[in-house]
Amino acid sequence: MALQIFATDPDAKPKPKPEHEFSNDYVFQFRSGMVVNKKPVSLANWRVLTGDPVVADAVAQLLGGSVEEYDPTKEMNLQILTDTPSVEIVLSGSKAIEDKLILWGRTGPVHECDGVSFLSPPERKGEPCGCPKLMSERKEMARQGIGPAPSINVTFRLAHDYELGKGKLIASAWTLAEVIHEVKDALDAVEGEALCRLTLEHVSFINGAGEKVDFRKPVIQVLGSYNDAIAEAR
Repeated sequence: MALQIFATDPDAKPKPKPEHEFSNDYVFQFRSGMVVNKKPVSLANWRVLTGDPVVADAVAQLLGGSVEEYDPTKEMNLQILTDTPSVEIVLSGSKAIEDKLILWGRTGPVHECDGVSFLSPPERKGEPCGCPKLMSERKEMARQGIGPAPSINVTFRLAHDYELGKGKLIASAWTLAEVIHEVKDALDAVEGEALCRLTLEHVSFINGAGEKVDFRKPVIQVLGSYNDAIAEAR
């Protein structure tokens, strides 16, 4: 005997979700930094978050580091501070990358755009967002907390443990936002899934005030076809 709650109202039955709507499901996150003593810290190696002990152990075996509890109140309550600044990943075309600009409020986004037009709310989608034209002004407004900053989500699989499941890189670096269109073009030039290298690249320079600046930026390099790489390995 099964429920017949839609027998008299078939239009109320939820429609099956297309396959692409499940493409954002992921079992781990890659982060390039963390908060220590209430201050953001840039890391030399990738930090991975997950809520699955099996996934955590697999990541630690593949990328080094040890599994530790991060925050028991969060769904992804485990972290691995890996020994690895660079890892090969698999991306399924440019659709695996979601890039936008967001200004966050207390309860969610208060401004979401592509740099020219609003992306939300729906009633304002496509309207001019009013962001500055100059990149320097965009960055300064974001720094002051009065303008949107990059929000880049990259969904991928680990090339050397493909069946582990999907992961996500969550990044807010302007350095990545400035070149992400090049990455998406390179992905679209590859037939099928692309083998890529995800790296935390060290940057060091002396700024205008004579101060040394050190940080690490996420870099995505498209290497070629994942299927071709597998065939060559065999």
